[in-house]
Amino acid sequence: MDISIVIPTRNRSALLRRMLESLAMIPSSEAVEILVIDNGSTDKTAGVVQEIRQTFTRHNWRYFYEEAPGLLAARHRGYQESSGNILAYLDDDVLVAADWLNGLKDAFSDQIVALVGGPSRPRYENDPPAWLDTLWRKLDGGRSLDWLSLIDLGSDIKSIDPRFVLGLNYSIRRSVLQECGGFNPDYLPKVLQRYQGDGETGLSRKLDARGFQAIYHPDVSVTHVIPTGRLAPKSLEQRAFFQGICDSYTRIRSEGAMPAASGRSWTDSFRHLERSLYRAAFSMRCEAMAIRELIGNAHTMGMAFHQNEVRNDPTLLEWVLRPDYLDFELPKGWQQYANLPKPGWEAPHAVE
Repeated sequence: MDISIVIPTRNRSALLRRMLESLAMIPSSEAVEILVIDNGSTDKTAGVVQEIRQTFTRHNWRYFYEEAPGLLAARHRGYQESSGNILAYLDDDVLVAADWLNGLKDAFSDQIVALVGGPSRPRYENDPPAWLDTLWRKLDGGRSLDWLSLIDLGSDIKSIDPRFVLGLNYSIRRSVLQECGGFNPDYLPKVLQRYQGDGETGLSRKLDARGFQAIYHPDVSVTHVIPTGRLAPKSLEQRAFFQGICDSYTRIRSEGAMPAASGRSWTDSFRHLERSLYRAAFSMRCEAMAIRELIGNAHTMGMAFHQNEVRNDPTLLEWVLRPDYLDFELPKGWQQYANLPKPGWEAPHAVE
């Protein structure tokens, strides 16, 4: 079994160093290659990879610079440059468990298995606020906190809905990725958020529709390093706005057309959110309830923003409805948006 570990990254060299050092502890093998896809970094990313190469020489480290913006481009560049029949995508802010690779091999030893994930448990830089516990949702055999990409489904190997395999620890057979048309657009720079899609969730939906099997394996475990800033209400608002864009994209693709106008403009939604922020800040209500309201309104605003953009641009609708994005080229004319201020929040994740 040949495995290609693909790590997209952009301007997070300190996190990347820790991640690669944890990955260096897995068993070395000629059948395993580790690809770092630098998605336009301007920091010390290239130097960090070179230092890791020189320090941990028993592994097959490979580095590629991909200037096309967005996580989609980085992921698909990894697909193009890799040679393994298993593609293991990891985020640059995780630490892999000691048995991660052995668990991956065990899961894929069954030829029926197309997709594999595992636990994603937090390592907080500081104690999280008490209200964070209220954002976890219960699942059959475990729980998840979607806003921070955390999931724990227990200690048993089990078949799961492909959408429970999170993008920070997402391993798939090459043949299946190709058959399903690859990932959908994901984590673009703030000014290009109109081109955002539903990323690995969209790919998982395609797997589910085709009847491919996904497995949760407890040994395919990662620790998600969560800085204090990710726990601030504003960061969760940003994440919810981003998720609203993703969900709008999913809805348009599922319906095959632009949904009817809601009657509320994108700017109206923004003003509504501003008012709710003000009320929450000065109310005597439970803090957890206030956080939930902020998240809900930010999500609504993200959906309104995206649908307004698509409604006013036929080429953007064509982009949303594309069968696949394996060539990862943005629509013609995207450069005109790269230098324009754009309403919305910046995605707090691997590709800024």
